[in-house]
Formats: sequence, structure tokens, C-alpha cells
Amino acid sequence: LGLGNQASATPRNRSECSDDLELGKAAEHLVCADLLLNGYRAFLSDQGLPYDILVDIDGWILRIQVKATRKPKNHDPKTRATPGYFFHLRRAGKGGRRRYPDNAFDMYALVALDRQSIAYLPAVDCPHQTIALRVPGETYMQNGSLNREFNKASFRSALDRLRVRS
Repeated sequence: LGLGNQASATPRNRSECSDDLELGKAAEHLVCADLLLNGYRAFLSDQGLPYDILVDIDGWILRIQVKATRKPKNHDPKTRATPGYFFHLRRAGKGGRRRYPDNAFDMYALVALDRQSIAYLPAVDCPHQTIALRVPGETYMQNGSLNREFNKASFRSALDRLRVRS
């Protein structure tokens, strides 16, 4: 989105806020801005709800849960040759103490903060606890049942998948 760091901006003192909470907010704002800039009516939701953003599409209210990660990781270097962006989908709160109720939202927006990239996936297409997305530009072996990539997970494609299912 081209919202890179501003050299003249003064960062807040780290003791003033939780890094994880602030990064989550940044991801929510990034997703909302992406949707607005692409012509959708998007709104941040109130705190305490299982979804983070609402999108009004001709009266149909779509609920989006935003998940963010700072950078790619390699959770198991012995079996995984390349890193990926890993997202925990079913849990909420610090340390994943809370679990989302079934049907609490319609779509995930998975944000790679280091690249300011967003992948949109229908919740019904994400039945597992975690999901990994490939790092753009990395070379991967062509194995695995779900080889997900940011450039193939647009909001439009996720929206089309939801419309087919309804």
C-alpha cells in the first residue's frame, strides 16, 4: 500500500503500549484502508467482538477477522526448507487463551506486516487451527495440499467463493 515508515515521525515509548496490541491495530487499519481504497464500504468494529472489520456490500454485512504476523518464520527447519507466514486462526487474546465461536465471522484477512501484504480467505475454507502462506519470491517444492500465496488470495476471489457457497 506504500505506507512505509516516515522518517520524521517520532515512535511512542515502548512502555506506553503492548507491541502485539499495537501491531494488531495497525493490521486492522491496513485492511480497512485496502478495502476503502478498492471501493468497498469498510468499518472498524468495536473491541470485544469476534470480528475486526465490517464490509457493507449492497446491504450484505461481511464480518472479517484480521490476523497479523511481523515476518516469515521457519517453525521446523528439519523438515521445512523455506520460511512461511504462519497464522493461528482459531484462538484469540494474549497467548491464545480464548477460542472464537463457530460462525463468528465470514472471512479472514491475513496480514504480513513486513510487506504490508494481505491475503483474504473465506473462513469456511480454513478448517485448521493454523495456516501458512508462502513468502513472495521464495522458491518452494510443489508438494502439500494447500499451497497458499498472497497474490492468489484477493478480496474479490474470497468474496466470489462466499457468494458461491451461499
